[in-house]
Amino acid sequence: MRAPRANTQVMEPSRAPGKGTATRLWQQERTPQLNAVLTGVVSTATRVWALGFLVTRTGHLTKALWRDGAVWREAPVPDIGRVTALTAPGDEIWAAGDNGRMLHHFGSGWRQVDTPFPADSHGSYLGMAEFGPDDVWAVGDLCRRSDSHRRGLVQRWDGSRWAELPLPDIGEHWGLSGIAGTSATNVWAVGWAFANGLETAVVLRFDGDYWQRFATPSELGMEHSLQDVTVLPDSGDVVAVGYRTDEAGVRSPLTMAWTGSGWRITPSPGDEGQLNAVDGRMAVGYAEGDDAYAAHLGTRAWHRLRTPRPLGPRGRLTLNGVLGMPDGSAIAVGVERLPQPLASSPSSEALRPLVLNCSPSALRELGFGGSWPWSEGHRSVQGE
Repeated sequence: MRAPRANTQVMEPSRAPGKGTATRLWQQERTPQLNAVLTGVVSTATRVWALGFLVTRTGHLTKALWRDGAVWREAPVPDIGRVTALTAPGDEIWAAGDNGRMLHHFGSGWRQVDTPFPADSHGSYLGMAEFGPDDVWAVGDLCRRSDSHRRGLVQRWDGSRWAELPLPDIGEHWGLSGIAGTSATNVWAVGWAFANGLETAVVLRFDGDYWQRFATPSELGMEHSLQDVTVLPDSGDVVAVGYRTDEAGVRSPLTMAWTGSGWRITPSPGDEGQLNAVDGRMAVGYAEGDDAYAAHLGTRAWHRLRTPRPLGPRGRLTLNGVLGMPDGSAIAVGVERLPQPLASSPSSEALRPLVLNCSPSALRELGFGGSWPWSEGHRSVQGE
């Protein structure tokens, strides 16, 4: 039995969404028929982009799609393998992936950018944020090939180069998955750490000079991991999402919020699954039972929103990124998995890029209001 911390929180029930609302709430948009996974979505002043990777027999190839009305079209992009994090300062886009690989889109095309990722290490960028074109941040984790210790990573772009920032000593095995903030003197980063065989949530805050680690609540018999974080522009509230794991290894969504003096677990639906990304008051991920997962933050709790069912009887849907739009809608991206014979695919399943558009009018009908305080236009995620 795992020992709980003293500040154990009790979950409250969340009301279920109305039946039969998925079709009106979410519309699936048309994408190229690629064997690909979309991992993040961002917007510039002129376009909405979704990036991810194509799965091949030998590895991964970078893929970029842009939105043309309700149709998505492929754009040429240099190959850096998997794309696992995105952000969009103004008319620019930054995209990052495994082992220090990074792309920059400015003007009419994409280019690969050098980073200070150690050459003797492997790992991934898992989250990005920006406070202007000359102030872009990336977080993730890396592991040096000389040992088995994984540690968190923060790097910052100053307009001319990327530089690594020093971090507190969290332990021998930990990483960062998400980052958000209001300025370079108020930055939040979240992730996970393993200690004594248990996984715990990690929350760090940068005040312009130093990183401070904050304690996070625990639950009896549960381990915690945070995947993403956002700051609500209407209230300044800081919200983080991820998953909890029970002693049987079953995951369920985890949501936390900053109270001004500490972190607390907030009520969320008790379904199995996990949350991968959050933007404003919308969080997405996957649920057991082959469903995509979407939840909306109300005044005091998260409420699950019905999502479309997989097309095939054995299909699976996963959402990896979400973006709030100025008109009150939201775009969620991920992958639809369809099983097929081993001989016809690099794996035992076919992958299809998944894009869902959330209708603001249907949200209002469900009683979630018509004014949406979304975060600035970017969100990406680490999952597949």
